[in-house]
Formats: sequence, C-alpha cells, structure tokens
Amino acid sequence: MTLKLTSIITILILLSAGFYLAPGAPSARAAAGDWLLTWSSNSYVPQGYEGKALPSRGSSIKVSAIPTRKLAQNPDALYYRWLLDGDIMGWAQGQGKSSFKFTVTKWGGASHEIESQILDSDENVLWRGSLSVKIVNPQVLFKTNGNNYAARDSLTATTGQNLTFIAEPLFFNAQKMSDLIFKWTLDGQEPTALDEKNQNQMTIKIPAGNLSASIFKDLSVFIQNKTDELQQSKANLSVEIK
Repeated sequence: MTLKLTSIITILILLSAGFYLAPGAPSARAAAGDWLLTWSSNSYVPQGYEGKALPSRGSSIKVSAIPTRKLAQNPDALYYRWLLDGDIMGWAQGQGKSSFKFTVTKWGGASHEIESQILDSDENVLWRGSLSVKIVNPQVLFKTNGNNYAARDSLTATTGQNLTFIAEPLFFNAQKMSDLIFKWTLDGQEPTALDEKNQNQMTIKIPAGNLSASIFKDLSVFIQNKTDELQQSKANLSVEIK
C-alpha cells in the first residue's frame, strides 16, 4: 500500500512539473544530420556548362531526401510527407516516396519553399527538413568562336577577320536549342545573312585595313521561348574595332 501510494505521488509530481508520460516508447528521432535535402532542375543549360541548372518559371524541380549514413530502418519503408509553400502535397506523399517533383509557378526573384517530413509506421515524425529554392529569369551569355570565356558588356576586335558571336541561353524552360527563337540585330538592324542551322550564332565580317579611329558596333540578341512567349531574355554587346 505504501509503495503504491508513493508511486502515485511520484506521478503527480512529474505531471505538475510539466512531464508527459507517453503510453508507449516512441520511435527514436533521427539526428539533424542523418538526412540531406537536395534539388535539381531541368531548365536549359548549354552542353559543357559546369554550373547548376537554375529553375525558371515553368521548369521542373525535383527534391530528394537522402540519408547521409546507414540507418537502422530501411529508407524505403519510411513514410514521406512533402509540403510546398506550406501546403501538403497529398499526391506526393507515401511510403518510400523520398523524392518530390513539381512545376515552378513563380516568376524570377521569388522562391519556392519545400519541407520534407519523414515518419515511421505509427506516424511519428523522425526527421524534418526544409529548403528554399530561388527562381531566376532566363539569361544570355555572349561568347566568341574558339573562346570558352563569356564576354561581358564590351569586346575589342582588330580589322581583317570574321568574328563569330555565339549566344548561350541559360535557364529557359526548354529541352533543346530548337525550342528557342533567336533574333539578332547589329546597330539596330536585322542582319540579312544568318546561319539558319545555327541560329544562336552571328558572324561579323571586318575588312582589313588601318583605322584612324576606333569603330563601335552594337550587337544585340533577343531570345524567346517558342512555347511561352512571356519567357524571354535580351543581351547587348558593344564591339570596338581598332
């Protein structure tokens, strides 16, 4: 009787101190570093591009929860819950669904917020993590033929050469170059002769000779997505010939 009364008093003291006595032992929570959230995008980047393909409006983003070490439980046996911008994506959650794919609906400059929750069979949250993916606008880089470095706002050239410029589109919601429209101008005029097979290239023929002063040419290219007219980008380059 005394032992029973002592146990009751002990329980009351614990409850009054804010302790919660669970009906059963819950699953152990995973440590913060046991999982890693990674993401990738299918937006367009040129062949050989060493950076990450950044997402633009309309492109697809895939987010994956990856264990960083061998776990006591098989990751495929766990239940994955995904939230996009605070909303639970019911169609994406389930056992073994460690990846989540969605289409970007926001414009450049905004961000999508993704949260992953990993649960056991009793729906105890073992781990949760989140990340923010910033959306960008498509971009254009200028290169010259035979040069792997992008030109910035200006470029210097000498007389007596044919100078081929290459427009490299980045981060469009496109799968291949032919999905895009290229419109070139030189000093505000559309060139009469362009390479139909390589629409992202334009060649300027610079005659030989000595110049008493530099000549400046303004080169511009406008790129537009064939399937989304609102997705476009423009780049300008000042060419000094001397």
